[in-house]
Amino acid sequence: MRELRGQVAVITGGGSGIGAALSHACAERGMRVAVADVEESAAESVAEALRIRGAEAMACQVDVRSRDAVEELAGAVDSKFGQTHLLCNNAGVMVTRPLLELEEKDWEWSLSVNLLGVIHAVSAFLPGMIARGEAGHVVNTASIVGLAAISQGGLGAYTTTKFALVGFSEYLREELKAAGAPIGVSVVCPGAVTTRIAESERNRPDELQTGPAPAHSESDPRVATIPGRQSPEEVAASILTGVEEDDTWILTHPEMKPLVEARTRALLAAFDVAAARRPA
Repeated sequence: MRELRGQVAVITGGGSGIGAALSHACAERGMRVAVADVEESAAESVAEALRIRGAEAMACQVDVRSRDAVEELAGAVDSKFGQTHLLCNNAGVMVTRPLLELEEKDWEWSLSVNLLGVIHAVSAFLPGMIARGEAGHVVNTASIVGLAAISQGGLGAYTTTKFALVGFSEYLREELKAAGAPIGVSVVCPGAVTTRIAESERNRPDELQTGPAPAHSESDPRVATIPGRQSPEEVAASILTGVEEDDTWILTHPEMKPLVEARTRALLAAFDVAAARRPA
């Protein structure tokens, strides 16, 4: 998707962190921007900042867990701006508990936002994007832990959802390519980024509340020692470059390459073991 100026971008989780930085980066490239977030005031604050700078922007309060709400978002964007060209599925939450301490409500919340939320948005926006036949792009924000697990910080549920999102994104790209649709798909797998993802509990719905989650912050030594921490603005710039280049993988933290290499080596070694164990 080489030409961004004048096109329409929709960004879920756009009220803070990577989503807010993406909203600003899209506006800087001359895009019209729909900022969607579960926190209405956060979405409006970002949209207003964009409008002050002369960009066309709208704010929408959206809980991506609800398919109906996401479909309403698609309709609102279509009415305001017309066709969506860039769909950035960036909304996400993080539960920080060891796997065996996770409750059913923890899983429901994590899966409904991090995975089903993306599926809802793709289902709501992509048919129209395909039908209009113009170049477009879908960006799904996963994580480096969607490529290799890190056994720290109680990230079991988060890791599970991000691995699933990576698989969904890969398959979606291949299916669109096979259909000849002019829609690219990128999956973003950032490492440590200075955002409020560790404060996700502030947005947990009442009906999915559990006991207090363990403390998890930027100063947590399990988190603070992860190398290569970047700002949301740095990540957003990498994402839009990846969109322009139609990258399948947008990997923002080269410091994390050894982690993925180790997992890949283990997988390849397992194939060698399988071959050696096969009866002659």
